[in-house]
Amino acid sequence: MLGENIVFNGYGITDTGKRRSQNEDFFICDPEKAIFLVADGVGGESGGEVASRLAAEHFVRLITPFVLDSDATIPFNHPNNGDLFQSTLAHAVEGANAAVIDFAEEHKTHRGMGSTLTAAIFHEDRIYVAHIGDSRLYRVREDDMQQVTEDHTKVQEMVKENILAIEEARKHPQRHIITRCVGRKKQSKPDIFSIDYSTEDIFLLSSDGLHDMLRDEEIRLIVVHAETLEQAGKRLIEAANEKGGKDNITVVLFQPYSVSEQESPVR
Repeated sequence: MLGENIVFNGYGITDTGKRRSQNEDFFICDPEKAIFLVADGVGGESGGEVASRLAAEHFVRLITPFVLDSDATIPFNHPNNGDLFQSTLAHAVEGANAAVIDFAEEHKTHRGMGSTLTAAIFHEDRIYVAHIGDSRLYRVREDDMQQVTEDHTKVQEMVKENILAIEEARKHPQRHIITRCVGRKKQSKPDIFSIDYSTEDIFLLSSDGLHDMLRDEEIRLIVVHAETLEQAGKRLIEAANEKGGKDNITVVLFQPYSVSEQESPVR
């Protein structure tokens, strides 16, 4: 549940880009519940579009009761020494995974579809993250921008093994091959964790159509120089399209603030 004194500003926007005929990205931006999510579908034809929407909507449907009521009935096994909300997030990802798989099995034209899913949710004074695929969560803090999530891609594995340098990874021909996603295997393997925050932080969720086109520093500068989250979101889309817009582009920005302050940040 939301903290007594913390509420959120949020803004989300998606764009088809310059090269694609349809948009397979899907986002949810719900400042009232403090649920923020980006999903990027894969599967060709309409498969990716269906997968991203299914994944996002099922995930949010499963997680919402626990966001609204910390005493909601738990429909899954939970280890006594574990973080209950992390277990809840894992349960929601598995539900989204099953929904995509079941739909694909019932519709032959959609077999093989899948989706990334990166969600950030405020709960009991922490930002909880559920992440699978290569969409990203960033945290902009003062003069620094941190990539909070780690891409689940072949190229990222090569970077971790010191086979590739980070700069080489940006241009590698296999950089779009994801190693984990929702809807391709019976059991998904999401990263589930929580992070701290301050009311000076701005958080950014993005599909790879943004961070493939713009370097991190370019993204940071646009965010910190924008007067509002809406202005930042629109400028990020414009900048990615100016660099080529090779894929669908989605951004969700959100910022916590304290209601004890005289007014919310201008963002």
